[in-house]
This record gives sequence, C-alpha cells and structure tokens, in this order.
Amino acid sequence: MGEGQEFCRGSIALHGQKPVLILVAGQADCLVVRLIHSRFPRHRSDVDLEEQLPLLRNTIARAAHCARVARDTLRPMAGGAFRVAEDAVARVEASARREGESQAMEQLPAGVVRSTWRGPRWGSNGRKVGGVPSE
Repeated sequence: MGEGQEFCRGSIALHGQKPVLILVAGQADCLVVRLIHSRFPRHRSDVDLEEQLPLLRNTIARAAHCARVARDTLRPMAGGAFRVAEDAVARVEASARREGESQAMEQLPAGVVRSTWRGPRWGSNGRKVGGVPSE
C-alpha cells in the first residue's frame, strides 16, 4: 500500500487482477480467499458478503480456495478503503475450517465412516416377492 500503510485482517486487495480478502496478514505473506461474483451453483463453503458493504453486492468469498501469497504480490484496492467487518471475516474462517474438515473426511478410505444413507439392497426391486398381496 502507501507509505506507512499495511494490509491487515479484513482488507480487500488485488492479487494479480483478482480481488481477495485477507484473513491473516503476516510479515512476508498473507492468507487470502478469492472474492467472486455470486453465481450458481454455489459451493458449500461460499460466504455471502452482501450485507457488509454496498459495493460488495453479489460478491461471495470462496473459502474452499484459501491460499498463502507473498505480501509484495498484493496491491491495494481503492487505496485500501475496502475493509470487511470482523464478524464476516470470522464467518469466512469458520467456513474454511469446516471445508478443511470435510475434505479430510472425504479423503478417508471407503468403509471407515459408516454412512447414514442406506443404499439399495442387491436383488431388491422394491416389490414383494411371493405370498398374498398386502393391503
């Protein structure tokens, strides 16, 4: 940013040509999530930022794509005037944490976690076989 200005938690910056939300600002690098325009289908980790800033209308934070980027690759957006409230940043962090847990669960081999869904029984087509028809 400018002389004496720094990126901080909740700032919106540009990484290349793409807007990002800074979750953690370190000395050399920052943990960021991409900001994208709202479109369907949405991912399970998307967080809507519409109520935070009127300028962020139809903008969501895609918490599934957290990245650690070098601080010198970030550029301020509108002179560093865009900041998101702490509660929205906390919601994005919680969503990223849940997404990480979900992805770790999906990496487990089949059969480790018993599913609550019951699949079809082999040989069953849903009809009663033999006997008197039930009413």
